[in-house]
Amino acid sequence: MKKILVIMMAFVLTIGAQAQRDTIGVSKFTAIYRYECKTTDADGQPVTDSMYIAVQTSGGITKSFPYEEYDRQKKGGSRIADGYLAAQMHMGTIFTNYPEGRITTQEMLYPYRYMTDEPMEKQNWKLTDAQDTICDYASQSATAKYHGLNWNVYYTEDVPASIGPWKLGGLPGLITKATDANGIHTFTLYGFHQEETPIIFTQHVNWIAPDGRGKFAALRVDYQKMKASKFLAYKKKVLGNSRYVNNPTYYAASPMETFGYVENSFNSAGENISSVAGVVLVSQK
Repeated sequence: MKKILVIMMAFVLTIGAQAQRDTIGVSKFTAIYRYECKTTDADGQPVTDSMYIAVQTSGGITKSFPYEEYDRQKKGGSRIADGYLAAQMHMGTIFTNYPEGRITTQEMLYPYRYMTDEPMEKQNWKLTDAQDTICDYASQSATAKYHGLNWNVYYTEDVPASIGPWKLGGLPGLITKATDANGIHTFTLYGFHQEETPIIFTQHVNWIAPDGRGKFAALRVDYQKMKASKFLAYKKKVLGNSRYVNNPTYYAASPMETFGYVENSFNSAGENISSVAGVVLVSQK
């Protein structure tokens, strides 16, 4: 009964989360992309997971991040439960050219938040003759190998911003569609908003959590800093294990055993989502 009470109280106080934020630029527009990833379910059947991401840019900095975070930023509040898809699909928040010449990525992988750093690699695009109209934008095509994948993209010079989703960019216009040669990852421009929004960099999170003595206290949640290559190897090890599809937290102690509490809240679709200190617990549904 005591544990149940703690869970319920934590749910009520989840909205008390605050982050130490720095505004590192102001974007004049926001591009919205639909991201699709072809994968398999727990029964080995092919499925396509999808989510939306937002992209901002200012002063040479690009931020690509889950749409739910962008939506919360505009509306205010803190609904960690709406970040479930991002946690499930392991889509982090990516800052390109921040700091200058580097790529910073922030991602949740229970039980921690990770922040990685890597150098910006030049994307050597080869323009092709293919054309298409995507999201009402006349688009031209290009190809390049990047991060071990061969990418086929379309871009539009109607938006003279040399950016795109994820870590892609460097073309003479906004990327409107990007697909790897194997057809596993696809980003498609879904919407384009002319607006001014701050580009926010979060350094750490202060979370309201039970202190184990019947009270609640602010808990500072720092990012675990790691080289991008090391984190990628760790993530592949965790996600590549056959146990992951049936028990996504197989590699770590139970949250109740480790932290003594679990936060339960509901996302915008009315689904019950569990988290610990703002780190979503992915579960097999």
